[in-house]
Amino acid sequence: MSSENLTVIVNLDIYKQEVITSAIYKFIGKYFVSQDKVETGIQVTFVAKPEQITDYVLLSKEFENELIDQQIRYDTERKFGHIRDMIVEEAFKPVTSK
Repeated sequence: MSSENLTVIVNLDIYKQEVITSAIYKFIGKYFVSQDKVETGIQVTFVAKPEQITDYVLLSKEFENELIDQQIRYDTERKFGHIRDMIVEEAFKPVTSK
């Protein structure tokens, strides 16, 4: 971490690529963000946009929390998404009169 950017290596054994990208998306309003594949995972680099004053220590912690949040959403969708799909399907079935 430098005073001009924050670089984090995200372990692909813990987080899926889709999860990492979803977490990054939450920060693109305030930061220029890039991601690159490296030997140990995905390297994510944050650079504050010109109007943004940044505490990179706080940003690092917020990004870690967002990774966890997105991983839980991803896991929940994989486990229970079919139930939501069945509910939606049932809700929008054509009504038949008897």
